[in-house]
Amino acid sequence: MSTGSSSSRASSRCGLDQVKLIVDGYNVIHAWPSLKRLLGVSLEAARDKLVERLAVYGQVTGDDVTVVFDAHRSALPTNSEQIVDGVRVIFARKGHSADQVIERFAYGAASEGDPVTVATSDHSQSDLVRGMGGAVISAPELERQVIAAEDEMSRRVQKYAK
Repeated sequence: MSTGSSSSRASSRCGLDQVKLIVDGYNVIHAWPSLKRLLGVSLEAARDKLVERLAVYGQVTGDDVTVVFDAHRSALPTNSEQIVDGVRVIFARKGHSADQVIERFAYGAASEGDPVTVATSDHSQSDLVRGMGGAVISAPELERQVIAAEDEMSRRVQKYAK
């Protein structure tokens, strides 16, 4: 278990630019055992749980978190976007993949000089993001960081519950 790494990570960013974390939603769902099990219940349950956990992560780290999903069976001509518990949730428009949306967002952030990290275990997407000057973390590494953030949030709640 991690002890305070999330809080030191969040506090070490004071005065620094906010990191934009872009998450490849379905890639992460299929890589995290707990979310993969939820697929047996429903795809929506797995997506909701991922967003819930990313919200805690964002609250603890201060990262600007976006999760992108492919829009299965959607006829929408534009990306669908909403904010859920501080997490920007995007469904790619018809004819476009989540990868294309992620690449566009990563390119935009990198072009503006904003620190950007993409969470995916897709090797070709990882190479592309690194080529743009962005950072990449694997889905398992994101899970470790999310667990550390959840532990930190629990510690904070316990501290103030006394």
